[in-house]
Amino acid sequence: MPTQNSGENSEKRRGRPENLTPWKPGTSGNPGGRPKMAHLSNACRELLAALVPNDPEGRTYAQAIAETLAQKALAGDIRAAQEIADRAEGRARQSVEIQSAEMREAFERMSGEELLAYATTGNVPDWFPRSDQSENIQ
Repeated sequence: MPTQNSGENSEKRRGRPENLTPWKPGTSGNPGGRPKMAHLSNACRELLAALVPNDPEGRTYAQAIAETLAQKALAGDIRAAQEIADRAEGRARQSVEIQSAEMREAFERMSGEELLAYATTGNVPDWFPRSDQSENIQ
C-alpha cells in the first residue's frame, strides 16, 4: 500500500496536489521546532487563577491582589493607582523628542516595517543617516 506522500495513486487521494508528494530531503515538516515553553509565566498564570487558601470570600490570587492594589490606591498610594490604570486602560503612549532635524526627517521617512525593526532590534535601515547626531535622539 502506498504512503500518503508517495505520489502513487494520487488520483484516488484527496487534498491538494502539492501535498501528495514526499518531503524534499533535508526539509523539516516543522521548521520552527517545538514551541518554547514559558515555564515561569505559565506557573504564574496558574497561581493567579487558583483560589487563595482559607479566604473567606473565595477569591483567586488575582482577585485578592487587585483588591489589595485598589485599597492601597484609595489610601493614596500613587504607584498602586498607576498600576491599576496601566492594567485597566493600558500604558500611556511615550513621546520621543528628536532635536536634530535630519534625524527627525529620517525617522518620519521610515516605513512601518523599518520602525518595527528599529523598535525590536535597534537596527536602522542602511539609508538612515549615520553621524554623531544620532546621539541627540532622546
